[in-house]
Amino acid sequence: MQKLTKPWDYLIITAANDQQARAYGIQIRQRQEADEIPQVRNCLVIPDTDGRRIGSGGSTLQCLYSVLRRERPSAGPGSFEEAEAILSNLRILIVHAGGDSRRLPAYSHCGKMFVPIPGRRPPHAATTLFDRLIPALLSLPEGRAGQVVIAAGDALILFDPSTVDFSQPGITALGLWASTREAAHHGVFCTRDDGSVTRYLQKPSQEEQLRAGAVNPAKQSVLDLGLMSCDAAAAVQLLRTFFTRGTRPDGEPGLVWKEKSLEVLLSHGIDLYREICCAMGTGAQFGARFVQYVRNLRSGGSCLEATLTSDWFRSLHEIPLHVCILSDAMFLHFGTTRQLVASGIVLLKEDSGRPARTTLVLNSNIQGAVKGQHAWIEGCSVDATLRLEGLNVVVGADISDPLTLPKGACFDISMGISREGVSVWFLQFYHIDDSFKHSADAGGTFCGIPLGQWLEYMGGAVSDIWSSDVPLRERTLWNARVFPALKEHQEFREWLWLLHADSATTEQKTRFWTAERYSSSEIAVRVDQSQFLARRSAIRSAGIRHRNGRASLQVQTAGWG
Repeated sequence: MQKLTKPWDYLIITAANDQQARAYGIQIRQRQEADEIPQVRNCLVIPDTDGRRIGSGGSTLQCLYSVLRRERPSAGPGSFEEAEAILSNLRILIVHAGGDSRRLPAYSHCGKMFVPIPGRRPPHAATTLFDRLIPALLSLPEGRAGQVVIAAGDALILFDPSTVDFSQPGITALGLWASTREAAHHGVFCTRDDGSVTRYLQKPSQEEQLRAGAVNPAKQSVLDLGLMSCDAAAAVQLLRTFFTRGTRPDGEPGLVWKEKSLEVLLSHGIDLYREICCAMGTGAQFGARFVQYVRNLRSGGSCLEATLTSDWFRSLHEIPLHVCILSDAMFLHFGTTRQLVASGIVLLKEDSGRPARTTLVLNSNIQGAVKGQHAWIEGCSVDATLRLEGLNVVVGADISDPLTLPKGACFDISMGISREGVSVWFLQFYHIDDSFKHSADAGGTFCGIPLGQWLEYMGGAVSDIWSSDVPLRERTLWNARVFPALKEHQEFREWLWLLHADSATTEQKTRFWTAERYSSSEIAVRVDQSQFLARRSAIRSAGIRHRNGRASLQVQTAGWG
């Protein structure tokens, strides 16, 4: 008789701040009310402390502590032994989704976790990354005594959960053989035949992978898929590293942050991979491993004091680390605008089992025509001809008259609330490869033009788009006030010239500098989440009413243009 799998006690989604947490909460409650996640007893959304970026490691520790407090609401666990006893009876899934989504501006307000992607939810509801990722994670097998699964929320792993083995003590991570070039952008495991990990490398170059012995005869390394399962003992050892037994703020005895660790958490954050995973592994002598650990921290920009670094390493080094290497899996990222197009097309091909044309239409009502290749159309109503010259993304637009976009041109429109408290439409134009994370000095671009050069074309000054208190290294497209707020949706056509700032007229430049402008970072917190969801629902309903037309096919099945 097949053993019944224990249900999950907690599904925890992490968020960057309270605003993002509220948006996540709305989405999760909708799915709970539709009984789409019945395997979970408690669903929580936990934002970073005070809106500060505390890192994936800091967020993991915060989630564990929150669960312990919920399980012992009077005062929390009084000791690490009690904490282990509590966790030994729980299954917890933590999915990290607290990024700013700076490289995906069209969906920065809803977070990568709820980016619309191809799927088969009910016709009235849009499928998101959450809806594809979470069911697979909830299908994972049980581990040893207690289980805490930690996963990244910005990528979709297509794999068979029944092939996963979490029976080893400590932490077991999932890995996949990949080229050394691909692995260089992720974590990499150096492993033995029994699956034990001798060393963990964080984004190592191809040369570093070779020197560390991570590369097999086929010139592949084991890439970290960003998913790991910890037993209760390993989870508590994580807590021992950063917490101590003391007196809580309310005067009660219990587990509290170590003073130095708390300082690091609030000032720099604690990264799950750099500060924690890189300390694990059984290879080489202790001293040599510690030197490697310090080198990894320094290369990642860490300036931890020597005593603290040594204490962390000694504690984390005790945790056994294994890797379960999947023989067949696919790793799809949705972290950038370009990845959105490429991964969406691959996913649709995998779902349909047939060659895919490369214009992907989601949650859209197409009464006109979409002509082009390698493009993403989402949340749109298209009643005319939309011509796309390639690598285009159009989100949230009503196309009532013919429109042509040059190669690489992207734009999105979302309703939100202005600084004056009135409803407006936020318009963002950009190139598919614009980096919203890099400063002007570090190669940041806007509509494919270097930021500094763009300012020259527009006849503007640095102070026109960035406040004086923004440091040079942080003057990025993410916080540049360059996106206009519109009173009417169709006004977006009057701003198409922004795609060609080098040929803008004096009149256009004047209008730009006198317009009410916002940065992507401000738009992300001003978009009306309810209206964003309501628009998709209304468009999908319109498609259902035209069930026999082409628009219905595209709306309901996320078809091709």
